[in-house]
Amino acid sequence: MDNTESISLCNVSPDGEASHRPDQHRSEQNAKASCDANPEETENFPGPDEGATATPQQHSGIRFHFAVVTLCLGVFLTVLDNTIIATATPYISNEFHSLKDVGWYSSVYTMVICITQLIFGKLIARYSIRWIYTISMFLFLVGSAVCGSAPNSPALIVGRAIAGVGCAGLLVAAFSLVPFIAPPAKRPVALGLVSASRGLATTFGPLIGGALTERVSWRWNFYINLPIGAAIQAAFFLFVHPPRRGSESFTSWADFFQTLDLFGLTALLPAVVCLLLALQWGGIQYPWQDARVIALLVLAGVLAAVFICIEIRQGAKAVLPTRVFTQRTVSSASFFGFCTTGAIFVLTYYLPMWFQGVKGASPIQSGVWTLPWVITNTITSLACGILISKVGYADMFMTGGTVFGATGSGLFTTFTLETSSGKWIGYQIIFAICSSLASLTPLLVAQHALPLKDVPIGSGMVMFTQTIGA
Repeated sequence: MDNTESISLCNVSPDGEASHRPDQHRSEQNAKASCDANPEETENFPGPDEGATATPQQHSGIRFHFAVVTLCLGVFLTVLDNTIIATATPYISNEFHSLKDVGWYSSVYTMVICITQLIFGKLIARYSIRWIYTISMFLFLVGSAVCGSAPNSPALIVGRAIAGVGCAGLLVAAFSLVPFIAPPAKRPVALGLVSASRGLATTFGPLIGGALTERVSWRWNFYINLPIGAAIQAAFFLFVHPPRRGSESFTSWADFFQTLDLFGLTALLPAVVCLLLALQWGGIQYPWQDARVIALLVLAGVLAAVFICIEIRQGAKAVLPTRVFTQRTVSSASFFGFCTTGAIFVLTYYLPMWFQGVKGASPIQSGVWTLPWVITNTITSLACGILISKVGYADMFMTGGTVFGATGSGLFTTFTLETSSGKWIGYQIIFAICSSLASLTPLLVAQHALPLKDVPIGSGMVMFTQTIGA
C-alpha cells in the first residue's frame, strides 16, 4: 500500500487481516499513516492490528460520543480520588490524631495502582473487558465506602488500598477500550478526550476536596464516589459494548493464576514496594544516605532485574511478555512517560502549595488559580488528538511536549514573593502544553504499535511507568 494513504484505510476484518475502505480515503486524504507499516520502523498511525483476537466493535454516531463520555467520567472519578484527598489530609489527621500516617493516605493508593496496573493489563487481554471494568468499579466503590465510614486511620488506609485496586482496573480498561470502540481516524481524538479527563481530575481534585471538606465533611470526599460511580457503571452497560472474544471465558482457577504469572509477581511486587518506600522515606523520614534507604533502592534494582529474567523465561505466559516490552516503540513510549509524568506531578503538587504558602490563598482559591493549567491542558489534548489523526505522526508532538515542559519548569524556578499573576498564568499555560502532550502521546504510540490483542498489556505497561514516575 502507498504510505500516503489515509489512516482511515486501516480496518480490521473478523479474521484479523487489514482491509481497505476507499470511501474513507476520500474523506481523509491528508493523513499519512500506513496500515501495513512495520511498527518497529515507524510511528505512523494507526499501527497494525494484525493478529488481533477480537473484531473491533466500532461505535458510531451518538453511541460513540456517549461511550467516550462514559470512559472519560470513569477516568475522571478515579484520578480525582487521588488528588481530592490533598486538602482533606489535615482534617483527617486531626480527627484521628494520626500525623505519622499522613503520608500513607495518598501513597498507599498510588502504590497499589502501580502494582496492579500490569496485572490488569494481562487480565484484560485474557478475560472480558466488560466484567473486568465492572469488578474494578465495584472494588473502587467498596474502598470509597470503607474510607468514608472509617473509624480510625488504619481502616482509612485499608479502604484506600481497596479503592486503589479498583482504580487501576478502571484506568487500564478505559484506555484499552479506545482502540476497540473507536474507528481508526477517531482514536487519537477519543484518547485525547480520555487523557484530558485525567488532567482535569488532577487539577480539580484539590479544589473539589477543599470545598467538600470546608463546607460538609472530609468523609464526603469518598462518599461522593458512590452515586457517581454507580451512574457511570450504568452508563457503561448502556453505551459501551466491547467485542466478545472466543477465549475470554473463565475456565479454571489454574488458568486464572497462570494468567497472573505468580512467579513474575513475586519479584515485581516487592520491587515496587521497595522503590516507593525508599522514595517515601528518603529526605523526609530518613536522610538519603541512610542505610535503610540505600538498601531499599538496591533491593528494588535487584528484584527488577530478577523480574525481567523471569518474564523472559516465562515467554507468552508472562504478565509482561517479551514481545511487548522489547518492542522498541512501546519501551521508548514507556520511558518517555516515566520521565515526563515525574516532571508534571512535581508541579501539580508544588503550585497549590506555593499559592497557599506564599500567596496566602485558601484551598479553594488555589484551585481556581490553577484554571489556566486546566483549560490549556484540555484544549491542547483535544487539539493534539485531532492533529495526530490528520498528520499521522506523534514524534513531533512528543518532542514539542518536552520543549514546553523544560521551558515551563525553568520559568517556575523564577518564582518570588513578587511574582505577578500575569507571569504565573503564562507559565502555567506553557507547562500545560507539556502535560497534555506527555500524557496522551505515550499511550497513543504504544497502542498503535501493537496488535489489538496486546493493547491492554501495552497500555498497562505505559501506565505502570507513568505511575512510577509520578
